Amino acid sequence: MSDANYLIARPKQSLLVTIVKAVVWLVVVVGMCLAGLVYLVKVQSGVDETQPADAAIVLGAAVWAGSPSPVLTARLAHALDLFLKKQVNYIIVTGGTGTGDNLSEADAGARFLIENGVPAANILLEREGRSTLQSLQGAAQLAAPLRLKRVLLVSDPFHMLRSLKMAHDLGFDAFASPTQTSPISTRPIEEWVYMVREAIAYTSYVFGGQ
Repeated sequence: MSDANYLIARPKQSLLVTIVKAVVWLVVVVGMCLAGLVYLVKVQSGVDETQPADAAIVLGAAVWAGSPSPVLTARLAHALDLFLKKQVNYIIVTGGTGTGDNLSEADAGARFLIENGVPAANILLEREGRSTLQSLQGAAQLAAPLRLKRVLLVSDPFHMLRSLKMAHDLGFDAFASPTQTSPISTRPIEEWVYMVREAIAYTSYVFGGQ
């Protein structure tokens, strides 16, 4: 190769190396940020702030053949316990109708609570939410006329960090009250997968509002 050809080829190689290094550093930085958020999700999952409040907001989960799935049942049982112990006066059940279902998560939740002794007058139903944000937005609309501001968020532990952020942004004085009996909590690998997903979802909400 002549000196002229070498001088022409060398900048191209250097540019490629620069791009590769930039991509590697970007991956490292993103990975570190994600790891940091997963750590925050994990820390928050171990915090239980249960205390007297106006209402418990039960974040929805799947309905199986018209009945709450085991995950949703665990959340509802926790909210029921809060009500029976007079920690809250109202329970807001949330969640719309999933694909292939004929009953919303909120309706399945309300049926469970009524069957276990909660008066229908003390249950508010948010039937349209298809995401955590939509459910909390609907819950805020239901809570406003009754001046229900101080709330306990009931969901799986891994779900608390993002849910609290959203609830606070919507004007709630919100506290974490995670269920301790969710089947997900008994499967560590699956729980870690959910925590990673929550870290990504938290980033999406903070920077994209979704």
